[in-house]
Order: sequence, then C-alpha cells, then structure tokens
Amino acid sequence: MIDPRMRRRASSFLASMTVPSTDGSLMPADRVKYIKFKYAPAGTIYGDALMTSEKAVSRREWVKYTGAAIGGLVVGGAIGYLAPRPEVKPGVTTETITSTKTETVAKTETVQVKPEFGKGLRFTYITHGGEENVFWNSVALGMKEAAGVLGVDAVMIRPKTEGDLAMESANFESTIAEKPDGIVVPICYEELLPLVKKATDAGIPTLVANIDSSDPEKRVAAGGLCFIGQNLEPAGYFLAQSLSKYFPSGSHALILMEGPGMVWAEQRAHGIVRFLGEYNCTYDRLDVSFDTAVVESRSSAYLEAHPETKAIFSVGYMATVCGNILKNMGKAPGEVAITGFDLVPLVIDGIKSGYTTLSIDQQPYLQGFLPIAQLTLMKKYGLSAWDVNTGNAIVDKSNVALVEDLSKKGYR
Repeated sequence: MIDPRMRRRASSFLASMTVPSTDGSLMPADRVKYIKFKYAPAGTIYGDALMTSEKAVSRREWVKYTGAAIGGLVVGGAIGYLAPRPEVKPGVTTETITSTKTETVAKTETVQVKPEFGKGLRFTYITHGGEENVFWNSVALGMKEAAGVLGVDAVMIRPKTEGDLAMESANFESTIAEKPDGIVVPICYEELLPLVKKATDAGIPTLVANIDSSDPEKRVAAGGLCFIGQNLEPAGYFLAQSLSKYFPSGSHALILMEGPGMVWAEQRAHGIVRFLGEYNCTYDRLDVSFDTAVVESRSSAYLEAHPETKAIFSVGYMATVCGNILKNMGKAPGEVAITGFDLVPLVIDGIKSGYTTLSIDQQPYLQGFLPIAQLTLMKKYGLSAWDVNTGNAIVDKSNVALVEDLSKKGYR
C-alpha cells in the first residue's frame, strides 16, 4: 500500500517538474497521468494512478532521463537564486539590455525644471552699463534665460549713459523701496556700498556681480553675500602677460581707459601696469569711453604723436578700434599688438582681421544667469550664496571661429 500522504507530496512535486519525452524535449510531469504512459516503467506510480506501459523502457533509462531533468532544475534554480540582483532605487527604472553580454543598467529619466519652480519671486539687477555698452546685452540675456528656466520675474535697470553714478544710485534707492526678493548689483563705485547695506538691513538679499569692491572685505561688511565675476586686477596682469610674447621688453604701450575712475577699469589697469613694470615698459593712459567716435578721435591723435607705440591695451574692448587707425597709417596686422577684454562682435571682427591680437573672455552670460539661479535657490531652499570666478579665457585667431557664432547670439 502507498501512504496517501506520500501520494499527495508526489503529486505536488510533479506539478512543478518536467520529464523527458521521446524527442529529448521536456514536458510537464503531471501531464503524464493524462496520456498513455508509453515511456514510464511498468508499475510506476504517479499521484493516484498505477500505470502500465505498452512499450516500457528500462528502469536505468528512466532514472537517467528523470535524474537529468531534476538535476537541471536544481542547478538552474540555484544559479537563479544566487545570481546578484540589481539594486532598485525609488524613482529609477532598471532595465536589462542584452547584446554580446547581459548587463543591468539604470535607465535615467531627464527631469526638467518646471516654469513654476520659482513662481512669485521677483529679482532686480541694477547696473552701471549704459545703452551704448553691448557687453551688457550678454549679461541681460543670461538673466532673462535664467528667469525663464526657473519661472521667476527678473528685470535689469540700466542708465542711459555708461557709469552714471547719480542715476544708478537713484535706481538702487527706488528698487529697495519696491522690496524685491533679491538684488544683484556691480560695485562700479565704492559709493554704492552704503546702498548694499541699506538693502541688506531691509531684509533683501544682495549679490554682487561683474565688479567687486576694491576691498572685498568692505563688500562683505556691507552685506554683499558673494561675488560672481572676473577677478579684475589679476585679469589685467594676465592680459598684459599674455600679450607680451608679441612685443619686446622695454617697449612703449598705450592703455585705453573706457571707464576712468570706475572700480572695474582701475583694477584692470592696475594689473596691466603691474606687469608692464616687470617687463620694463613705459606706458601712457588715455581716457576714452565706449563711444566709437571718441575712441577713434583720441587714439588716432595719440598714435600719430607716438609712432614708437608697440602695444595697445584697453580695460574694456575698445582697443580693437585702433586696428582701423593703424591700417590707415599703413601699419600691417601684428606690427602693433592689440588686446582687451570680452568677445563682442567688434572684437571678433578685429581678431579675424589680424589687427586685434587676442582678447580675454570673462563669460558675461554667466554673470547674468548665475545670480538669478543663486537667489532662487536661496529663497526656495535657504541655501547660501557662493563666489564664482567666471574666468580668463584667451581667444585669438587660432580659436576665434569656435566662438564667433555664440558671440553674435550673445552667449560669449
């Protein structure tokens, strides 16, 4: 007699098994009770049935095939159980990709910042950059695109004329009265520091961009939370050092001052003069502006009077105007080395002509984009502001083509 409990266990086990058929394939074991058991040894018991065989095989063959099937199941199950399983993290879909080998990789989805991320926040960017200074168009573009990405409101207030301190101060005062969620301002004049403190005391976070105080500790004391821009004095030194390979030591140089008395202009000029002293050069400073006609008139008169000039610097980008003056004087490209800052279209054209030797890019787009991004994060998550040096990238004839299109679009 067969113990009924053993029969039930056998039935349950067979339901999860396969056994070999005549062609070598596997079939479910519990299906055997529903067919004629041609290949089971006579007298073999499956579940509740005692089976007979029309064409029985030997017990040895049966054990061989059945043992192989069971062994395959055991080994396969063990491998599946012991194989490492991919770690599944919340929010990340994992997917197995099969090529010449099988790997488990994380399928990453791109998360876009929704326009309502900073909804309701208002920021004001107050600057000294006059309407004639196209450099500020790139800063404004960066600010505008940051506002669009983050869903905040941002406005830039510019005076009609470059460096109009009275107008900039009035704009600053009226902005404080409007109580925006944050202010961005360059310290073009040290006289603006008390207004930075006034804004801070009113509870308005204030970031400094483009131009830092000549003494950063004073900016910090006034409440300016960070500086985002180029380190100006070292940039002036780096500019002169970079140009020095194009003119000999002991030469005479001209420094054009587009913003005489303004912090940014004086700091860059200080760096240029520091290097020229080390390089045993003489120099003159010439006050100009960002008005092309003014630069052409004054520079032309100076160069006619000082034909010994071998290098021309500007603390802005107007030195490139001197290329046409030199051309009209019969001087070939490279005979007088010319350099300045920024990558406005005028400078790009000068480099391509060969008369402007090189320029330093401070990446003004970042000076518009990053302050808005920082203020948004500060207001949303209470994060602190941080300093950013936006760089001293050299652009010359070897790489000007790479940035020309971006310059025309306002990104460089």
